[in-house]
Amino acid sequence: MIISSNTNKNNYYPAFKARKIAVARPIVDGVKKQIDIYRLTKKDKDCFGKIVKSINLAELLPSKVNTPNFKVWQNLIECTYDCIGNFSHQKIFLAVQENKACGILLATHNMKKGEVVTFATWPTAVEQKVKKAGSSLFTAFLNLAKQKKLKLVHLEPIINGPTDAIGFYKGHGMDFTDKFSSKMTASKNKIAKISQKKSEELNYTEIKHPVMVNLESKLDLKYT
Repeated sequence: MIISSNTNKNNYYPAFKARKIAVARPIVDGVKKQIDIYRLTKKDKDCFGKIVKSINLAELLPSKVNTPNFKVWQNLIECTYDCIGNFSHQKIFLAVQENKACGILLATHNMKKGEVVTFATWPTAVEQKVKKAGSSLFTAFLNLAKQKKLKLVHLEPIINGPTDAIGFYKGHGMDFTDKFSSKMTASKNKIAKISQKKSEELNYTEIKHPVMVNLESKLDLKYT
C-alpha cells in the first residue's frame, strides 16, 4: 500500500470532521477506560492514512512478531485504508481510547443486507491492546443493522491471521452459512439476540445528537 503525501488538492481534506456517535464502557474487572466511537466518511481517507503510517505492529507487539501470519494483521489495517471510498452505502467506524485510535470497522449496507468489509484493531502502546475495542466496533455495526432494519448481515473472516477471528465472530452471534461456505451470517432475529447478550458485558451508549468535531486535533499519532 502506498499512502502518498502528494495528494491531489481536489481530494485533500485537512482534518477529520468526524461525529462522535457513541461511548463504550467495557464491563471487565479492572478496566474503567472508555472507548469513543466516531463515524467517518470517505473524505477522511487522507487523515486515516496518517494513522495507518503511525502504526507499526512489530514494534507495538514484539511478543507476537513470530506468530504465524503476523503480517496479515498489518496488511488488514492497510487494506482498510485502501477500501475507504470504494464501496457504496459505506459506513466507517473508528474506535478511540485516550486520544489514540485503536480500531476501525468498514461496512456497507444495501437491499436489506449488511456486510463487514474490513475490520481491525491494534494496540495503543507497546504490548497494550485495548480490551473490548473489537466488541465496541462490532456493536456499532450491529446497531447500524437494527437502525436500517437489515434482514441479514454477513462477512468473510480472516482465517489465516494471528488471532482467532472465527472465535470472535461466533462469540458475537455469527456463524457459517453452511459447511461448504467461508461466509458467516446472522439474521435479523439473531442480531437482536446478539445485541441483548452484548449489553451484559459492554455498556454501549449512543449519542442522540452527534456533532462534528475536529478529530485530528484530538488524536495522538505516536504509537511507540
